[in-house]
Amino acid sequence: MAVTAFYLGAALLFVGSWFWCVDMIVAMMRWRRANPGMAVPLVMFGTTINALLWLWTSMGATLEVLFQILPVKLGWVDTIDPGLARTFFSWTLHAIVYFWLIPAYIAMYTIMPRESGGKLFSDELARVAFVMLFIFSVPIGFHHLYMDPQQAAGWKLLHMFGTFMVAVPTFITGFTILATLELSGRLRGGRGLFGWIAKIRWNNPMTLATMLSMLMLTAGGFGGVINASYQMNALIHNAQWVTGHFHLIFGGTSVIMYFAVAYWAWPRITGRRLASTRLALWQLWLWFGGMLITTMPWHVLGLLGQPRRVDTLPYGEALNALWNPYEVVVFTGAVMLTLSAMLFMVVLVRSHFSERLPAIPQVVFGTAVRLPLRVPNLLNSLAFWNWAMLVYMLASYGYPLLQLAFLGAPETIPYGFGE
Repeated sequence: MAVTAFYLGAALLFVGSWFWCVDMIVAMMRWRRANPGMAVPLVMFGTTINALLWLWTSMGATLEVLFQILPVKLGWVDTIDPGLARTFFSWTLHAIVYFWLIPAYIAMYTIMPRESGGKLFSDELARVAFVMLFIFSVPIGFHHLYMDPQQAAGWKLLHMFGTFMVAVPTFITGFTILATLELSGRLRGGRGLFGWIAKIRWNNPMTLATMLSMLMLTAGGFGGVINASYQMNALIHNAQWVTGHFHLIFGGTSVIMYFAVAYWAWPRITGRRLASTRLALWQLWLWFGGMLITTMPWHVLGLLGQPRRVDTLPYGEALNALWNPYEVVVFTGAVMLTLSAMLFMVVLVRSHFSERLPAIPQVVFGTAVRLPLRVPNLLNSLAFWNWAMLVYMLASYGYPLLQLAFLGAPETIPYGFGE
């Protein structure tokens, strides 16, 4: 175990972040009081939903530190209950990925439409996607416990269905963003069934990043369905397949949008022109290619039995020989990602010293084709969804946590309990 200060720092890190969450929630409440009856701006709604998500999901790891790790470090108890600790951590483990993903979605919904020369297909669908991501993302961390013997098989099966529900807001986002891009392409002269694709502003970093992000989300989401399945998860649990899936969703889908947001925001922050749009576009393509070349062999290696965090074994030379060619490809993709990251820094540093703009560009977010003059209260406030999350979390984690907390360590649980 690490020193006590490390775990105290981890707990304070989480608790400190809660002040930001409260700040976002209070800001939205004040805006609603100052603008009664009006729809909360989509960028504010999505950001506040994300703050709520972080507030809920960070509690799991905080509870693990406070009630499992620190008591051992302080000598109050002899050992950590692994079942209880892992259950707490699963509360945080998966939903934190959606905390990173939602800002990428916010950029797609509120920045990309204007940058692509069009309008958002539907404001209401975007709000539905944000709300569904919030409700379904936090409790589904339980699917990381599929292989844990401390939890009942029936309980794991129930959580599988809850995990599959996260695909719904993902499909909604995919449909809405592609419809927005199609609208943009058709406004620019695209004809026929697929003619709009050629008319998209491929030379705009935000538009290009959105298209590449959607492609990686599609590939990563396919792997996620395998991870979520109670039966098929046994084939790839703790294997490199999971590494590939995670990098496609976070390193691919999310981070490429962060790059595009940086290119969009830099002139608005510094008042200087982006040094080279062409280099920015090359950087995004290089990241996309590097991420695919890195992650696809990881999926194959997972199916070939390579565990996570392992590249070779001190035994089993035949397995090492089987894995080596794929690892060479992974290394090639990693080099491309490194070059892309360096190119990103070059573009921003050069932009910092480029010519000053006559006026700093304003921060103007995209609007929907039909602006909602009024949206249902369920899509304009957070109180109902906060209570819904409380009920869902109690239903998802209440029984497993109580079972582990009151019945003691796994070896003391009577055989067959909960099965």
